[in-house]
Amino acid sequence: MTQLTRAVPGDRERVEMFQKAAYARTEAVIGAPAIPLEWDYGAILQECEVWLYRNGSKLDGVLILRLLEKELFLESIATNPNSSGSGLGRMLMDAAFDRARALGLGRIALITNSRNPAVGWYKKIGFLVDFEEAQEHRMVLHMSASTMD
Repeated sequence: MTQLTRAVPGDRERVEMFQKAAYARTEAVIGAPAIPLEWDYGAILQECEVWLYRNGSKLDGVLILRLLEKELFLESIATNPNSSGSGLGRMLMDAAFDRARALGLGRIALITNSRNPAVGWYKKIGFLVDFEEAQEHRMVLHMSASTMD
């Protein structure tokens, strides 16, 4: 995972603050709380692989992956709002696919709000909607993609 480093428990506050800033734009568009902002990041840091992309001393990206029995679950992919369109999101997604392949997993899954502007991007890079689930304040899309080239 080139250029990415694993987060440690001491990164918790920094990751939480970063996630709030990164997901603020999504919340504004969808008009509902972003799922990653409802989490206990202490538990996330214990249960998941949390990868950080730093540009010098500045945190510019966070990738949170959960290893499941048959797939890698993309809990969160977040970039600095100022790096929109820079290719950083694609680099983080490529790292997630590389990690899944390294673990011998043929699939990556994620969930997102159906109104999330990133849905089109997920589809463009190969994710398909597996099913939709109505939840309070949102319609959740369950999506997945093959990690095979």
